[in-house]
Amino acid sequence: MRLGAQIRLFILLTAIVPLLVLAFTASRVAREELTAALTREQVATAAQLANSLDQAFAERESVLAAQLGNFQLDVAPDEARLGFLVSTWRLLPEVAIALLLDADGQDAAPPIFAETEADAQGHDLVDPERLALFRAALPTPGLGVIRGVAYLPEGDSDAVIPLTILSPRGDGMALGVELSTGPLRRFLTQVAGDDRAALLVDADGTVLLAAGNTRLVDPARLRPLLGSVAADARVDDEVVVATSRLQGRELVAVVAAPASGTDAVLRRVLQPTWYIGAVSLVAALVAGTMLGRSITAPVLSLRSAAQKVGEGDLSTRLAVEGRSELAELSTSFNQMTDRLEANRSEIDAKNQEIEAFNRELQGRVDERTRQLREAQARLVESSQLAAVAEMSAGLAHELNNPLAGILGIVQLVKAQREGTGDAALLAAAEGEALRCKEIVGQLLRFTAAPRAAGERDIVDLGALVHDVCALAASSFRQRDVNLEFEHGPLPAKILGATEELGRAFSQLLGALRTAAAPGATLRITMRVNAEANEVEMRLDLDRVHDNQDDWRASSVGLWAARRVLSAEGWALGEAATDTGRAWRASVALAHGGAV
Repeated sequence: MRLGAQIRLFILLTAIVPLLVLAFTASRVAREELTAALTREQVATAAQLANSLDQAFAERESVLAAQLGNFQLDVAPDEARLGFLVSTWRLLPEVAIALLLDADGQDAAPPIFAETEADAQGHDLVDPERLALFRAALPTPGLGVIRGVAYLPEGDSDAVIPLTILSPRGDGMALGVELSTGPLRRFLTQVAGDDRAALLVDADGTVLLAAGNTRLVDPARLRPLLGSVAADARVDDEVVVATSRLQGRELVAVVAAPASGTDAVLRRVLQPTWYIGAVSLVAALVAGTMLGRSITAPVLSLRSAAQKVGEGDLSTRLAVEGRSELAELSTSFNQMTDRLEANRSEIDAKNQEIEAFNRELQGRVDERTRQLREAQARLVESSQLAAVAEMSAGLAHELNNPLAGILGIVQLVKAQREGTGDAALLAAAEGEALRCKEIVGQLLRFTAAPRAAGERDIVDLGALVHDVCALAASSFRQRDVNLEFEHGPLPAKILGATEELGRAFSQLLGALRTAAAPGATLRITMRVNAEANEVEMRLDLDRVHDNQDDWRASSVGLWAARRVLSAEGWALGEAATDTGRAWRASVALAHGGAV
């Protein structure tokens, strides 16, 4: 963050934030007080409504109990019982159904209710479905008044409450009535209005009666509020809800009012606070800007000068004004540039010397690297060409005699078609052809393309060296050098790269053939060294050549063979001997992997 911005932010944090905290605290306290006052008012209204409804229910229950106590119905005839039900039904308009039960719970007289408008006389109409619902909801008679669960008849907006009243005479007779809550709506209307709602709900939150702005109350949100017996209240961001349970009944009076009535008072409290905060904010920004400029201008000059010095302009100097810390910093900067400029020439001279030495050293390294790469390329190329040439010569020599023999035999067969000699001649021709096939197969195995790095196969080491000796035998005979190969018991097979090992052994034999003197013998023996856990190949040459050129060529071949064998885990070196020269090649069984 920029220095000027930091100064302005610091002023804002130290001056404006406390004012904002004060305004927030004042608004919160005001809102809490206003909400508490509104809540107290709602609680009182809910308690008053619950008391009015409770008195209304109690009056009606008392009238019905008194009506039942005025008649001795257990010995009255049917006409008298029916007359009692009719008078009771007409006594209260909110009684929709009147039913008389005997001590066994059976109907002591037909139920009384209105089925048509002509018979209604201010009572609710009752159809058979509503009568059946009433019978199912009617509680079992007990002591005094037994109140059933309120319910809403189908097609009626007012809830009804089933009551069972036991006769105070002790004769076992009981009166069952369906009491409508519609006439009690006037109590809710007195409390409710356009900005307030009044409701009567049961213990499950089902709305039985409602008046006023019922949109303020969500019935689903009433259920958590219905557990309190005394008047209670809950407040959210929009509505203040107060509840009060009717005494001895599973009914709750609910009063709800919007919480927005506190907004106007809050605005009168907050407007002066926000005005003072805005003025303070502007003053803090102006003061912060002026103070920031007085500090950031010298810092920006110092930054610009430092950038110029970084680009190489050591003549840059700062103007020193005043005696502040920034002026002292400018003085120190000027002293630093003086020292840098004084040492610049010395640093340049040292750099030139180092650069000249580096260029000379790099030239030497490049030249030496180029010479080594050329020498390596020539050695590898010459060794590869020599090996290919020798293999090709041996192949040509070995194929020439069998093919000549096959040609002679074919000519004899052609000349002598008759007789018994054809079978023998044909057998000889077949033998020569098989020999050609074997030689060509050996040649193909050693001239195959190199394998991918790390790829291994199962190698019969004795057979491999035998094949290499067979291919190289003709070139040894041409130089009058005997080639002998023998081996003791070897591991059945080892893991390795057949083609690479074949080329390496061929290169090794070619190098030793070059070093051998005419009439010499190269004896190759192979055995397992159990103590060293390795396979050992020994190459003994009894007489060597005195020609220095031949020795140089032999050394190149040995170097190439050693590189290939080393890549396959073999070690190649000279061995001690009494006469001539000897070489030893070995591979650890753990590396070769005998199988």
